[in-house]
Amino acid sequence: MASASMKKADMLVSLIIIPICLYVFYESGNWPKQALIGAPTLIPWGVAACLLMAAGMQFVRALAGKSLPLEERLTGSNRRRVIFAALLTGGYAALVSYGGFLITTFLYLALFSLAAGERRWIRLIVFAVTVPVAIYLIFAAILNVPLPPGIFR
Repeated sequence: MASASMKKADMLVSLIIIPICLYVFYESGNWPKQALIGAPTLIPWGVAACLLMAAGMQFVRALAGKSLPLEERLTGSNRRRVIFAALLTGGYAALVSYGGFLITTFLYLALFSLAAGERRWIRLIVFAVTVPVAIYLIFAAILNVPLPPGIFR
């Protein structure tokens, strides 16, 4: 029996990502151009273009039969970890505007790291604190991109 591959998953993910990228191109193309900041479409178009190229390459590789082999089926505790991570990500997206970026991102990264198997508490805490603070400093403090303040309004 031939070993299973990620062909179906690769094709499905590509077929989900491609229309999303096309929608980003369409929607951001309608944004008004502001004189002080230049073209606000630069970042969404750049990200969408990179994702579109990656999804296209993934789809072509899947069609050519060059998808990565599937080591084993997702069962037991591995399946529970993946489901937990998916639910955690959905919960984070739903709660970040209420809890604020810093607090919810810290909790999300700490719980996600636990789900991914990290058991060294020092490393987990440093990661869960450093990443949101760095993102906050770069986007909110330097680039003036508003992040959800949550309880810090």
